[in-house]
Amino acid sequence: MKITNVRLLTDHYRSMFNFYNETLRLECVFGNENSNYADFKLGEVYLSIFIKEHMIKALNFNDETEYKNHKQVIVVEVDDVDQTYEDLKSKTNVITEPTNRDIWGIRCFHILDPEDNVIEFYNAL
Repeated sequence: MKITNVRLLTDHYRSMFNFYNETLRLECVFGNENSNYADFKLGEVYLSIFIKEHMIKALNFNDETEYKNHKQVIVVEVDDVDQTYEDLKSKTNVITEPTNRDIWGIRCFHILDPEDNVIEFYNAL
């Protein structure tokens, strides 16, 4: 396993993009101010920003109270998503099963840690 990025969830994508791109002058390696998702290079790890509403749909949350406090996702690359899921499903609070996210180019699933932080495990399709 290796952490690849920390994804900040936002209701104000453009202002967040401009803050990291123009104010902090981080190198944007994917996305732009209109794309609703962007990656900024921070050494070996990326800082990502993503429209909160889109992430909430991917997590299958229906009730606003389920997600209102979620502001970030820790993203971890694994060799085998399905095996990692099998290893963790009885030990953790799994919130999504392994799913192909073709538009993202990955297969992933999500869990919550004891403090309700979202962790995404993925591998490339």
